[in-house]
Amino acid sequence: MVSGGYEEAGFRYGWRGSHYPGEPVEDLWLAVDRDPDDGWCFDAYFLGRTALPGGAPLAAAFARWLLAAAPEGRYEEEFLLLDGEPQSGSRRLADGALLTVEVLLGREEGGGPEYLQVLLSGEVGGRAFEVCAPLECRRVDRAELEAAANRLLGDAERPPDRA
Repeated sequence: MVSGGYEEAGFRYGWRGSHYPGEPVEDLWLAVDRDPDDGWCFDAYFLGRTALPGGAPLAAAFARWLLAAAPEGRYEEEFLLLDGEPQSGSRRLADGALLTVEVLLGREEGGGPEYLQVLLSGEVGGRAFEVCAPLECRRVDRAELEAAANRLLGDAERPPDRA
């Protein structure tokens, strides 16, 4: 697991993996963090930073969802970070693209490792799209995930900086 380097605030969770089957292993990640202008953003391996319009309340809800105790057996739960939100200023998404980001946490078998997936979909120019190779962490390090979620919760509950 690679979560390193971001200890001061926000949620950053990383791992080593291959985004596409058969491709080289790389550092993959997802992040939810405060922007320098005190807005909030979502970032993922190939997407780049994009606005998180739900702001601190959504960031706090995401952190609490991550901190909830996982069921013992098989499970899969989802959290909707973005739901058809218009995008602008992204290097990777066309202006006006509607982006949906779902985060899944689950376990395929009782006693097995937890996994994490980030599913991206949306609409551009009236045409739907889906990223068919989701970001996937096959073995969640629960302690690192919870540490990152606790940092996010603390940051989301902290009042914004005022210059």
